[in-house]
Amino acid sequence: MQPILIITRPDPAGTLFAQDVQRVMRKAVPIINAPALRIVPIAYDMPDASHVIFTSARAVAQAPIGTGLTAWCVGGATAAAADAKGYDVRSADGDADALVAMITAHHPAGPMVHLAGRHRRGAIAARLTAAGLRCTTIEAYDQVALPVPQSLIDAAAGSVPLVAPIFSARSAQGLLDLTYTAPLHIVAISAAVANLFRHIPQARALTVGHPDADHMTDMTIAVLRGLDPQAE
Repeated sequence: MQPILIITRPDPAGTLFAQDVQRVMRKAVPIINAPALRIVPIAYDMPDASHVIFTSARAVAQAPIGTGLTAWCVGGATAAAADAKGYDVRSADGDADALVAMITAHHPAGPMVHLAGRHRRGAIAARLTAAGLRCTTIEAYDQVALPVPQSLIDAAAGSVPLVAPIFSARSAQGLLDLTYTAPLHIVAISAAVANLFRHIPQARALTVGHPDADHMTDMTIAVLRGLDPQAE
């Protein structure tokens, strides 16, 4: 049986991820589009700051044009989005700890702003403030939970293997609330996300070696190919 790919990322990231998987596999993959969250912009006043911290491309989408500003980015995808918007980009290695370490090492002068979602982790501003930097957090968007589609509820109660790349703990919530008879293969961006599925007997969770979209794509493809006897 060909496994089903479960997409929980909001668009456009979810659609782009699915397209990347199918392009590399060179075949159509059954997909259930089940975005866990809807991104809702929040109106805000941008303070006077020469340094902006981004921990997701979603925040970049809500940011002003970056001419004359330095962007401190969590990883490659976020850095690419900031670069396209005109920022002078500095990129870390894919997680909040690496980002805080990079900024602390450079110790930039002047105030910093972390443009972020309402639901966030990492305590970026607090950690930088504790290190002697001037940093505040501005909420630029909200992540509103969406109901699980009936197609996913039905698939969970079936027998076809499900492969779900999970990019955040909040994206996992809908899957955690379901009852499974189908085998559930989780591709987790972190050990913390993988551990959320320990109580589900049908779940097998793998954690990527590096928390970025490329590694998530590669592992998702590897899992899909391992479950599909007709895959190349």
